[in-house]
Amino acid sequence: MNNEKKLSDLAALMFLLNCVIIFYYSLICLATTLRICGSFSAYEFLAAVQRVPRPPWQMPVWTLSQYLLLCAVSFGKSRLDIDRLEPRLALCLVEIALCIGITVSIDFYYSGVALLVLADLVHYVRNSIYRLCFMVALVFLYAFGQYEIVVSATGQIPFSAYLSYYSQPVRSWFAGLESVLVSLNVLLFVLYMILLFTGQKAENVRIRRLNEQLHDANEQLRDYALKLERMTELRERNRLAREIHDTLGHTLTGIIMGADAGLALFDAAPEEAKKRIESVAQSAREGLNDVRRSIKALRPDALEKAGLAEALETMIRNFQASTSAQVRYEQLAGPLIFAQDEEDTLYRVIQEGMTNAVRHGHALEIQIRITRREDQLMVDIRDDGLGCEHAEAGFGLRHMKERLDLLGGSLTWGNRGELEPGLRGFYLIVSLPVRGEKGEEHD
Repeated sequence: MNNEKKLSDLAALMFLLNCVIIFYYSLICLATTLRICGSFSAYEFLAAVQRVPRPPWQMPVWTLSQYLLLCAVSFGKSRLDIDRLEPRLALCLVEIALCIGITVSIDFYYSGVALLVLADLVHYVRNSIYRLCFMVALVFLYAFGQYEIVVSATGQIPFSAYLSYYSQPVRSWFAGLESVLVSLNVLLFVLYMILLFTGQKAENVRIRRLNEQLHDANEQLRDYALKLERMTELRERNRLAREIHDTLGHTLTGIIMGADAGLALFDAAPEEAKKRIESVAQSAREGLNDVRRSIKALRPDALEKAGLAEALETMIRNFQASTSAQVRYEQLAGPLIFAQDEEDTLYRVIQEGMTNAVRHGHALEIQIRITRREDQLMVDIRDDGLGCEHAEAGFGLRHMKERLDLLGGSLTWGNRGELEPGLRGFYLIVSLPVRGEKGEEHD
């Protein structure tokens, strides 16, 4: 932005300087013509130049009016937001035409306006081909106007003829002023071009660095996307593993226990054995439905058909029917109507707790107690099984904890004797902050 400000200031200074130079030539020609006429020396002047000059008012009027129009086009062009190439080129051609008109109107005494227009167009035009064409045309115009060849060929009066009317000191002063003004215009042009190309080079370097940073950022995003994809796949595998473990583990445990009980009763009580086998078959069918739904990432079949309270009662009833364990179930938490993910987690945690009690602890009695204090739901599962000497988290406990962690809950476990001295068995205590009833889930 600092470089742009410098360029803008230099451009304004160049426009002002060229205005002064044009006014200088126009004023000298006008003042000299009026002085010649006032002193009745027209015959001698015409005899010396052997040409008839234009009316003295034409040069300042035509030159300054075209120059003001050039200033308006240049400053207006820089403030217009034009994206199409055709209007931009049209404005550039208008500037070049005005530059030629000014040079012709001032009788080719001064062609430095070409440098002004060249600096403006080089800054404005980004297309390299058009920029090169404009540069060639304007440099040619500037160089061609530096010599009085055009003045002689067109039959115009040389500027030196007007200066010759003055005394030597005055001519020297006018010539020195002209040289200073023209040289200053060239100096400003060179400085403008240096700043312009230096700024463009710095901008190209900055853009290249930004592109490199963007490339690095894209690489990082690509790596992150791959990691995220792998994490998503791993998380989905773990979720499916939990679902299948909870479903198959619970179902197969019930089938095994029911089948063992049926075999034991097969000779002594055939009818009871038949009931046990029917319960095993029903558990197998429900387990198969759960597996299918787990694979499809749906909820347990029992929760699809009924609410959590009814699904828990049905699961406990079927579990008792297919195993030899007795389940004492106390629900003291009021209506069990929660968000869907909370219901799924509670159902699976209780299912896994009962399954582990029978599979690993060989429990004959399981106690399940659900209580609630404001928004905190507590599930206490205890059994009279073998317990464990070193309570370490297996596959089932780890996935129960993962489910609860996702909801901000917690899971503790250990030997029952830690809570009730003298009793053997295992305990699970679940704490889950519930968000509210169905339809009240929050982000």
